[in-house]
Amino acid sequence: MTVNQSLNAPATGPGPTARRHGRARLVVGYLAIAAILPYFLLKLAWLAGSTVGIATTSPIDADVLRGGNAVTMALEVVAAFIILAFTHSWGLRAPAWLVLAPAWVGTGLLAPFILTGPVVAGSGSAGDGSLEPWVGPLVYLGFGAQAVGIVVSFVLYVRARWPQALGGRVQDRSGGPYQPALDFLLAVMIVLFAVVGAARAMWAGGSGAGLGEDRAAGRGPAEQMADAGTAVFAVAAAIGLWMLIRRTPGRSRTWVPLVMAWIGGGALFGSGLYPMVLLLLGTAGLGPGGSGEGLVPFVDLTQVVVGTVSAVTGVFLLVGLGRCPVGSRRLPEAPQAPDALGDRRTA
Repeated sequence: MTVNQSLNAPATGPGPTARRHGRARLVVGYLAIAAILPYFLLKLAWLAGSTVGIATTSPIDADVLRGGNAVTMALEVVAAFIILAFTHSWGLRAPAWLVLAPAWVGTGLLAPFILTGPVVAGSGSAGDGSLEPWVGPLVYLGFGAQAVGIVVSFVLYVRARWPQALGGRVQDRSGGPYQPALDFLLAVMIVLFAVVGAARAMWAGGSGAGLGEDRAAGRGPAEQMADAGTAVFAVAAAIGLWMLIRRTPGRSRTWVPLVMAWIGGGALFGSGLYPMVLLLLGTAGLGPGGSGEGLVPFVDLTQVVVGTVSAVTGVFLLVGLGRCPVGSRRLPEAPQAPDALGDRRTA
């Protein structure tokens, strides 16, 4: 049996444990989809011409707003599809790349809101100042709930489809022919993580160095919390990748650095990509504190670069472990039998 066939095999048997895990995936998945609905319906209302939640006319061009609303609404549809794939059995047969790539990006875009959502909800500040006070809490708490839902759904999905990816210990990975390249990439990523972490920690502490006058004047607790969260994600990704590449401490469970690298790298990529897109579209300077001046665009770009490199590195690491599901296509037809722990092994 090939590695891909082994990885494609369903992981859980038909016993009580498997049924319990299946029910948990259903409950968590549909709770996550429920968290999507308020934001989705609000965007739908705005596209239909409703002014619900809008206090004053936005300074941003109306066409740009409509395009942004359409794109973000479409992203929520994609998020719902991913969660459904995590929730139902047909998702276990989906091509791995079709699930993992958007899930990583989605996790990265949403994870920062776990921290900033409660802060924005408490401050009532959101957007460009044109929205009603209740919109911020609705949107950002919803994003935080979506982030928790998609992460938990993903963990349950991986546990069902590839239990070996969350099992074993760090020392199990053999060096392999890619080890020198991985060591080099690790050194480069550590430098980039340090740049991002230091800059974000400095801004989270209240420093205005490198921000530019407009951006520094428009900052509040939510922006500082976002910077603090990004610094934490940079540290988490660096530690996770260090543990995986250097295989130390060897007795550590593999799932710990995998989760740290997955969420940390994705969060850096997502929180850097979004403002970079706004800057390229020419809308970055239209909101409060949204100027493209200063060092912020450079740090955002650094996050996108190091996030991308961490994702590519992660694929090579998983291949080295013999656990990478990339390239998986469909479930094998071979008969399977549950072992004593309830996992299914190909007979």
